Amino acid sequence: MKGAIPAKGPAERALDRILDTDDAKLVAQLSNGPTNSSYHVEQGGGHYVLRLDKPDAASLGLDRRNEDLACRAAAAADLAPEPIYFDPAEGICLRRFLPGRSWVNSDLESTHNLERLARLLQKLHSTAPAGKVFDPLAAARRYAGQLDNQASYAVLGRAEELMQEIAGHSPGQALCHNDLVCQNIFEGERLILIDWEYAGIGDPFFDLAVVVQHHSLSSALTDAFLGAYLARTASRRERNQLDLQCRFYACLLQLWNTRTAKPQP
Repeated sequence: MKGAIPAKGPAERALDRILDTDDAKLVAQLSNGPTNSSYHVEQGGGHYVLRLDKPDAASLGLDRRNEDLACRAAAAADLAPEPIYFDPAEGICLRRFLPGRSWVNSDLESTHNLERLARLLQKLHSTAPAGKVFDPLAAARRYAGQLDNQASYAVLGRAEELMQEIAGHSPGQALCHNDLVCQNIFEGERLILIDWEYAGIGDPFFDLAVVVQHHSLSSALTDAFLGAYLARTASRRERNQLDLQCRFYACLLQLWNTRTAKPQP
């Protein structure tokens, strides 16, 4: 129809609601993952990141109220950007756009970078715990149940056996990020962590395992990373503890990748 005004999309409607202004504009889409989409927003000379949930966020077990608690605790410790606006019920989050870049796999091939990350995780795991307990085995069971096939239940069985061993080696509970893929390690004015949607109270060695297993770190780099985190040479028990968590994470990642690749009705 001639003269018709194009309908606003979800991102524009969210901006109208949050910023209450007409001069906010979408600069670019930053990501389009299985649980959410994010956008670079400009308004009045300020730059922001807007994240909007997709329907799959809830079915994959994301708890946005818990994320808000954990992220604000991490921001207070200078480890994360603090949300400007967070609506857990609607799955909307707005934070400032930070100059810098996310790490890539090659950044984790540097022992210097691994030492910097280890120090950051020391600080994170020393921060007062906030939010709910993160249960990675519950996530594995959720993904396997949604896939509902023999292959996925076999992977789940291995994960359950590994978690029984891990339970006897846990060093205690701490505030953890639980999704330390390189894209969530951000190099700006300082090194911080972004995307706290799986954060909560958990086993610090799970955080270490995500770094090691997800990025296929060599034995030498793994030893350097673990030693930097502990500020000493790791014991045999600690190396075994990390190995168990790496093997468990490999099972969890396999289920996640299969689940998110599966077309949903």
